[in-house]
Amino acid sequence: MVGNAHTVQKPGEGSFDHMLIPMKEAQRVDFTTYEEYTSAENKLELVEGTFLPFNNERQKMIMLCLYNMGISAFISLLPQESKEELFHLIQQDLKK
Repeated sequence: MVGNAHTVQKPGEGSFDHMLIPMKEAQRVDFTTYEEYTSAENKLELVEGTFLPFNNERQKMIMLCLYNMGISAFISLLPQESKEELFHLIQQDLKK
């Protein structure tokens, strides 16, 4: 557990040992979790067209945002084409 976040142990991936579990509804984030999942010095970087390109920072930021806003709110932001693509990708991933 990291701060007030629901986490699971990741099997040896990346530079962080825990992974936030985004749920349907929004979940609160405490400062400890915020610090762990935001980029160094809380600065956003863009390098050669790639947003947050170092040390899994992009993945960590997306997980933090999804955790805090909830999956339902995230899906409501997507255009229909993206929802259909996401649905297709999830179906493929579940077959693995």
